[in-house]
Amino acid sequence: MNSKTKTYALLVIVICIWGYIGYKILSKLNPELPEILNESEVVSFNPKKKVKIDTFSIQTADRDPFLGSLSIKRSKKAHFQNSNNKKASSTRSITYKGLIKKQQSKEQIFVVDIDNKQYLLKQSQTVDSVKLIRGNAKSIVVRFNNKTQTITLK
Repeated sequence: MNSKTKTYALLVIVICIWGYIGYKILSKLNPELPEILNESEVVSFNPKKKVKIDTFSIQTADRDPFLGSLSIKRSKKAHFQNSNNKKASSTRSITYKGLIKKQQSKEQIFVVDIDNKQYLLKQSQTVDSVKLIRGNAKSIVVRFNNKTQTITLK
């Protein structure tokens, strides 16, 4: 074969290969869009049923788990006393059990035993008509039936 014919044959093969590569590149850059068929499909919509969320509420405990007595907060129900209760309430046993205080805070909480029920009281707080006026680590001053008493630590 002639050298010119070999050159022309190789040139045709190279042009065909580069043409094929160019066609592939252009077909990837501009793809043909598929035909959209307008079929009327019936789509049923079934919404999900709402699930009722289980709710809860936090209630205050009536009993202190550490002291075994009723908590400080009382319900705001009206308390009516009979004449028998007034006679019994005039002789109450009040004892001072101790003092609770945080190191970083100046707030003091006093442990007071009223009729064999322990209460945590702050200054000027009233429980069962017993008001804590003031106190320190050794004694407290309470007011009951318009009488002021000093009670020492036991």
